[in-house]
Amino acid sequence: MPQLDLPTILMLVGVVALFYFMLVRPQQKRAKQQQELMSALSTGDRVMTISGIVGTVRYLGEKQVIIEISPGVEMTVVKGAISSQPVEDEFEYAEDGTAELVEADPESQTETDAKTDKLDSSGSAEDELK
Repeated sequence: MPQLDLPTILMLVGVVALFYFMLVRPQQKRAKQQQELMSALSTGDRVMTISGIVGTVRYLGEKQVIIEISPGVEMTVVKGAISSQPVEDEFEYAEDGTAELVEADPESQTETDAKTDKLDSSGSAEDELK
C-alpha cells in the first residue's frame, strides 16, 4: 500500500479549500441574498422575474406571489422566480391602462444614448459617418 507524504496531503487539503472558497461559499452568499430579498418583499413593490417580466406585487403567499404586469393583468409566480436585479421603470401606466414613456435623467444618459439622440436629430446615419 502506497504511503501518503506531507506534500500530497497538503495539496489535497488546498484543493478542497480552493473548491470551497471558489464554488460553495459564493453560492451560499447568493442563496442568502435571495432569501433576504424574498423576506423583504411587500405589496406594491416593483419586481422583475428571472424571465424579464416586470410587475407590481399585489398579493404575497408563502411560496407564490401574484404580480400585476399591466393594469388589470395579474399572474402568479413562484417566489424563487423573482430576480434580485433592481427594476428601473421605463414606462408609467395611467389608470385608463395607457402607457407613457418616462423621460430619463439627462445626467444618467449613456454614451450610446447620446449617439442615438444625435443620429435622430441629424436625420441620417451617413452624416454621422462622414
